[in-house]
Amino acid sequence: MSKFYGVSVGPGDPELITIKAKKIMEKCQVIASPVTSGDKTLALDIASGIVDFCDKKIVKMKFLMIRDKEKLNENHINEAKKICEYLRGGQDVAMLNLGDASLYSSFSYIAKIIEDLGYEVEVIPGVTSFCASAAKLKTSLTEMSKPLHIFPAGQIENVIDLEGTKVIMKSGKSIKEVKKKLKDRDVKAVQNCGLPEEKICHSVEEISDDASYFTTLLVK
Repeated sequence: MSKFYGVSVGPGDPELITIKAKKIMEKCQVIASPVTSGDKTLALDIASGIVDFCDKKIVKMKFLMIRDKEKLNENHINEAKKICEYLRGGQDVAMLNLGDASLYSSFSYIAKIIEDLGYEVEVIPGVTSFCASAAKLKTSLTEMSKPLHIFPAGQIENVIDLEGTKVIMKSGKSIKEVKKKLKDRDVKAVQNCGLPEEKICHSVEEISDDASYFTTLLVK
């Protein structure tokens, strides 16, 4: 029976892709790649650094970046149908995911729909952006019994005073507001970790006002 794989490709550096992820991408006849802004296929571009996709069928998946749950659900169903077309034909499909497939990934929604239809699903884990960022910054994420919190930027007011390290993700267009709220905090960040335009920031002032969606902040 054909299988649907969620393949994690890490934050940007192809060398951080696991051996297992590479084997699955080489094995699958069909590769599903989410499309980012500007019709870019970032996850596919990253994976192309270690896998030759010339003989693969590439399926582009377009996900809405909105909060309307009904429209989002409809979008997920429509994208899942693209995958099922190939699964019904007996072909394995690998959906590429930036970072890890279990963290803020559209894959989880697609996987549930496909699994409910009776197809087998397997998730291949990968390096998360915040682990890669901590490595770039040469800093630890946790110390002794201190907790680690992971939140999207929209919830920053609810978490900023929690004990331990806070990982702030998905800043995007709200980065200016986020910087204001973190003005007097111990903040480090990595913009576009592992990508050619990577920028390491050791203070909130160093973070660009036009920092991309792929900016990970560590607050201690």
